[in-house]
Amino acid sequence: MKAESVRMIFFKNWETSLKIPSMFFLMMSMAFIRDPALMPVLPVIALVLFVSSGLPLSLFLSRFRAPVLILLFVSVFLILFSGEEVLIRIGPVSLKSVGAILALNTCVRVLSVITVGIVMVNTTPLSGLSGKLKRMRIPHLLVDIGVMTGRYIMVIGEDYSRMKTARKLRGYIPGTNISRRFKVAIPTAATMLIRGFDQSERVFNAMCMRGYGSGISGKENGSFPIKTRRLDVLVSLAVVATSLFIIILEFTVETI
Repeated sequence: MKAESVRMIFFKNWETSLKIPSMFFLMMSMAFIRDPALMPVLPVIALVLFVSSGLPLSLFLSRFRAPVLILLFVSVFLILFSGEEVLIRIGPVSLKSVGAILALNTCVRVLSVITVGIVMVNTTPLSGLSGKLKRMRIPHLLVDIGVMTGRYIMVIGEDYSRMKTARKLRGYIPGTNISRRFKVAIPTAATMLIRGFDQSERVFNAMCMRGYGSGISGKENGSFPIKTRRLDVLVSLAVVATSLFIIILEFTVETI
């Protein structure tokens, strides 16, 4: 068995009730960092998690497209308008040094947090996630809404891909005409919303017929104990210790 597969299996078998709180705490601590001297620590931690997870690089690159575009826009705005000290002057355009540092820190922090989030989400199986979250004493309604929302985002994405393929097979070419694009995009979005609403109503009725909300199921009420391995506990403690360490470093650097 390849080393990447072994690492991915470990992350997927990592007890959800331990993995989600520890990884979420790590993301919060990484977002808390503000000092530029500590910024190199964040991508190192994110890189270690990425390599340890065994997830393919193509997955991360596909997830980074939208955040990178948003960060690029924010970075340009910060470099042009934040601060007074001019770093480089190109004709009428002045690039500010304070804005450049702030933009770099923002990109490093956000991309590191997103990397940890991608590892957490893509190594957590959807099956059984609802019951595990409920055993963590999270309100059942919030858990059900969150799990169903995540599921329907994927379903809508699959529906959109099929509709896009069907349009291409029928000879549709988007072109550069914006009004023509809107005439196609608006009915497509309306169709997807109506279809999603009908499908969610059918699923909800099926869940109710199977006893959803009756409180009879032992798993739903969280009566079964959580079985954890010693390795899961050790890895979770290591992640929490890393989070506390970078927070302590932040306070230490501020006081120097």
